[in-house]
Amino acid sequence: MDDTLCNFSFIPIFQNSLRIVCKLKFSKKEEYLRQKDKKLRKVIDANGHIAFKPNKKNQFDTLVWIVTSQFISTKAADSIFKNIRQHFNSDFLNEKYFKNLDIYEIKKLGLNTNKARTIKEISELFINENFVDLTILNNDDLRSTLLKVFGIGPWSINMFEIFCLGKLDIFTSKDAGLRLAMNKAGIINLESNWDTYDNYAAKWSPFRTIASLHLWKFVD
Repeated sequence: MDDTLCNFSFIPIFQNSLRIVCKLKFSKKEEYLRQKDKKLRKVIDANGHIAFKPNKKNQFDTLVWIVTSQFISTKAADSIFKNIRQHFNSDFLNEKYFKNLDIYEIKKLGLNTNKARTIKEISELFINENFVDLTILNNDDLRSTLLKVFGIGPWSINMFEIFCLGKLDIFTSKDAGLRLAMNKAGIINLESNWDTYDNYAAKWSPFRTIASLHLWKFVD
């Protein structure tokens, strides 16, 4: 399984952790984007302000949420992730919960075999005595570490960079939700290739993450 092509939408169960809320006043980053792109301005205005605070303290929980959300609908991912947390009676998942579980036991939590294997490997990564806090790794080391895990690809790493590390300049045309939002907003034509999306999004730098959050919300 590879997450090279994937999709993301706001998942309610995780919004509380990320503290994503809508208000009326725009941040300086949002104002920058509103002035930079008239088409994106309409999206931001429709959404209202999105206050984004990444969840750096719960890296494992974030990764399990990301894996759970691969290739399925928001509603399904929300239900599965909520059930996993409830199974362990915890607001945040810990790698130790999975230490003595095999792949088939993890699968019973509502996951397919591939996702269960991925979560098992992530738990083993975190439990390993040589594990290094992912938040202190440079870009190359982070990608090298996570790409060794079965089922973790560029999309999952991008999501981790956004929702755990809080990087502000992340955008990926591999995300179906972002492409759909750009189509719906009249930013990019449906027939366009992926490079067209990436090239257009370059104008949103250094706040492509903020633009991505608004695009996801726009089609949520």
